[in-house]
Amino acid sequence: MKERGPRTAINYLALGLGALVAVLPAVSLFSKLGDPGHWPVHLGFAGLGIALLLKAWSSPSSASYPLAWPVLLWLGLALWAWVAPWMTDLYSMAEWKYSAGRLAGYGGFLLLGGLWAQGRSSDQSAFTTFILGFGAMLSLHYVFTFLAQGAEALEDPYLVPGLMGHKNFTVSAIALTLPIVVLGRARQQWPSWLADAALWLGVLAVLLAQTRSIWLGGALALGVGIALGWRPAKNVRYALLGALALAGLLAMSGPVQKRLMDPANLQIRQIFWDHSFQMTDEHPLAGVGPGQWRIHFPKYGLEGMNPSVAEGVTSEVRPHNDFIWVLSELGYVGLALFLAFFLTVAAYAVRAYRQDKTDLAHAAWMAILVLTVVYALFEFPLERAAFWVPFMGLVGWHSRGGISIPKRIYLGIAVVLLGLSGRISWQAIQADKANQIVLEQNSRKDARGIVQSATEAVSSWNELDRFSNPLIYFAGMGSLFGEAQAMGPNPTFTATNFRQAEAYFNEALTVHPYHVVTLYQKANLHRYRREFAQAQSTYEQLLAISPRHPGGQMHYAATLNATGQYEAAARVLIAAFLTPEYYSNPDYQRAVVEALRGMPPTTKHQGLQRFISMRDTFHDPALFDAFQAFKLERWKQVQAD
Repeated sequence: MKERGPRTAINYLALGLGALVAVLPAVSLFSKLGDPGHWPVHLGFAGLGIALLLKAWSSPSSASYPLAWPVLLWLGLALWAWVAPWMTDLYSMAEWKYSAGRLAGYGGFLLLGGLWAQGRSSDQSAFTTFILGFGAMLSLHYVFTFLAQGAEALEDPYLVPGLMGHKNFTVSAIALTLPIVVLGRARQQWPSWLADAALWLGVLAVLLAQTRSIWLGGALALGVGIALGWRPAKNVRYALLGALALAGLLAMSGPVQKRLMDPANLQIRQIFWDHSFQMTDEHPLAGVGPGQWRIHFPKYGLEGMNPSVAEGVTSEVRPHNDFIWVLSELGYVGLALFLAFFLTVAAYAVRAYRQDKTDLAHAAWMAILVLTVVYALFEFPLERAAFWVPFMGLVGWHSRGGISIPKRIYLGIAVVLLGLSGRISWQAIQADKANQIVLEQNSRKDARGIVQSATEAVSSWNELDRFSNPLIYFAGMGSLFGEAQAMGPNPTFTATNFRQAEAYFNEALTVHPYHVVTLYQKANLHRYRREFAQAQSTYEQLLAISPRHPGGQMHYAATLNATGQYEAAARVLIAAFLTPEYYSNPDYQRAVVEALRGMPPTTKHQGLQRFISMRDTFHDPALFDAFQAFKLERWKQVQAD
């Protein structure tokens, strides 16, 4: 007999818990977290998982549980990540803890899913009901928030981040739940109106978000589900036809069409992947280490990146491909384990489908696998608990066989892993709170507050903020602000106590040796103190990483002027990629005039030769204007070419 609706108390509880975990980011907003949709959700899942494990500890059940091959392979991957400090040099031990700990914690959810698979049918129904509640709450919030934004959201869907803090994170989690909703509806586990509402809202959210990787993965997943036997009910078919019509209308919309056809994201991802392969070439066996990708990325150059990344205002923190991410951070050994994990999961799924082709659970599970793999090729679901935790629970649920171990040992391992997951989540939340205080102090230019908050925030669990800035870098900036404020409105920046700022910057570079902003400020500090040799060397390090850093180019030229290298300075200024606000900058104007007036008359540079004859008759403003006219004409020609 088919179950009709969540008749048991456990199902109602599961539905509510799923919705509760989904809204945890909204609750955590009161704590002023920079990323409320990540670690709070991770902590919520971990706490719930531990509670379920403790309940299972005392409940009568099988004397032993199997560790299937996917579980063993994942635990091997997590162990490989934990031994990374002995396999490769790590810059940030804190980032290693978070990354390796996250992988280990996911192993706990694998075991939890396996535990559920051994339970009663009512427990398994509760598992799917939890997923229903989780996805339905995410969908409900996203759709209504989107509609409240109106046409602006349609033109720019990033205006609606959803409960997970970013539209892609939100709708990826929603998309993961949809095959389970379809399965539950077909089995009549819940009232049809509840399942239909969750399905329609979920599909609508996915369409409105305009996330191309989810659209592609979802389309392929739907095709796989239908090919393997899913035959949607009449009202579901109507919903799918409506979704198809909406997708067509969206695709014909000018702004949406422009976004869908824009190749810029793929071009940027190509840079990510090229840099990742360079990391692998240098560290083939064990990679650069868990959590270290964000540190190594600038080393290979920021040419082609958007200005905010090139100037260090923000940074890239992952390659937008989980397989390449694992390869670059854990080497070929880590990638082999990661691929073997997916291959064994797929093998289990194929075997189960062949044994019983009438069970729609197999079709739903294959659809989820397809969606996950496609999404992981273009984004980073491995990082986000809202996606990966339910996925790992489902993997554990569908994995069979393997090595049987006693119940107590099985549960003990799971509790330890989920306890670790909870620990790193809690530490990350506390670090995020501390980092937000640092950023607030920095925005207010509160010198003393910056130094105090930054030095207090630094710990073995907290070295970088979510933008990859070393926290101790802010202490260096606070020292600079303090010196400037102490010297009045016209500081000369010659005070000897700049040594403290330099010490902070040097410490920051031990954690992140390729940090653009630290290199820039350290070079500026040397120039202020007229330590021109050190300044020149540091500017050159900066420009090797970010060749188009406007401030770096401008001040590098000024440093060359100060040491009599006028022609070299002029060449730098001609090539400098400056935005218009720099043209009125007195430092830039001064550097141009000094370079032109100081360079030797024997210069061989064809562009600069014209200024030799001008400088005896042109006043400084006219000489600068002539240089600007030449420079702008040169840039127009470069763009035309």
